[in-house]
Amino acid sequence: MSNLSDETLDQSLDALNQLADGDDTEVTIMRVPLKLPNITAEQIKHFRIRHHLTQQRLAIELGVSVRTVQSWEIGRSNPNGSAKRLLQVLFDNPQLLNQLFVHE
Repeated sequence: MSNLSDETLDQSLDALNQLADGDDTEVTIMRVPLKLPNITAEQIKHFRIRHHLTQQRLAIELGVSVRTVQSWEIGRSNPNGSAKRLLQVLFDNPQLLNQLFVHE
């Protein structure tokens, strides 16, 4: 990601303020495709085991079924975009497990 200059940020804020006031003449919408990470079956299983998570627990925390996690781990299916992104964040920041996951 490139660094934005103070001037660019100021211009963006001005455009946002104008938009908030109903003036969209200075607004440009840019769509930036985000590359999804390649998450492998082995990575999911290794992460789960390393962090002492059962398949059931990981499924609950990701909002998917146990069968889905099982399918991911054997390579039958792959996580969807949002699950891939969340897994990527957790892989890169495992300390978030205690903050994100609901503990009973």
